[in-house]
Amino acid sequence: MSQIRPPRVNWPALLLGMTMPGLGQMVNGEIVKGISFFAIYEMLAVIGLRCAVRLPDRLLMVGTGLTLLSVILFYLWTIRDAAVTRREGEPRPYNRWYFYLAAWLVGMVAVNGAVIAHIKSSTIEAFRIVAESMAPTVLRGDFVLTDKTAYRRGAPQVGDVVMFIDPDDRSKIFIRKIAALPGQKSSDGETVPHGMVYVLGEKLSAPGSATTGYIPLRDLAGKARQIYWSRGDAGVRRERIGMVVTSGR
Repeated sequence: MSQIRPPRVNWPALLLGMTMPGLGQMVNGEIVKGISFFAIYEMLAVIGLRCAVRLPDRLLMVGTGLTLLSVILFYLWTIRDAAVTRREGEPRPYNRWYFYLAAWLVGMVAVNGAVIAHIKSSTIEAFRIVAESMAPTVLRGDFVLTDKTAYRRGAPQVGDVVMFIDPDDRSKIFIRKIAALPGQKSSDGETVPHGMVYVLGEKLSAPGSATTGYIPLRDLAGKARQIYWSRGDAGVRRERIGMVVTSGR
């Protein structure tokens, strides 16, 4: 009786496939398949996160996590597919080390880097809170998921907790709540100008929180929606994980 032996591992394809989705398939001479796998990998992240930000606030972390899980599982599947596929015949003209290096640089450095930058700038971004100006709504040590699509899908509302660009140093991002919209009265009794919002911290004793003032609508970087991790001086604050970011207004 003949024995069924498991397929031998294709180590070159396995190892290169671990560095980039689809690169293992290219090693096996399946260049179209490899490019297709890489494109699917990138689009799973883009489309999945675009769908996640449309979920209710309490499910944003779940949607984001499922998207990341699907991307990881697909990545692992491409590695396995490459590892159990045996290349037949003569090497293809492009089966050279410099081709694989060029493919990796274009794929993982250029394309994947651009996709990650696009997601962070236009879809969703995670921020670690380093100040106490929004306590107790958001604490120092909270990690917050921020929806970059929120104000393309709807208008800002009083009470929204937002990330915004510091008008004096555009490399910095701050978190505050919207206290007044254009045409409404601010806390100092003045009318908020057109195209601006008035933002304040919850903890008005924190440095700068009561003097933040008017912020252009175009400088709102996104709406803080859910805390996905939290760690304080005493360790992990499990009770805060999954909390929806809602100001007391």
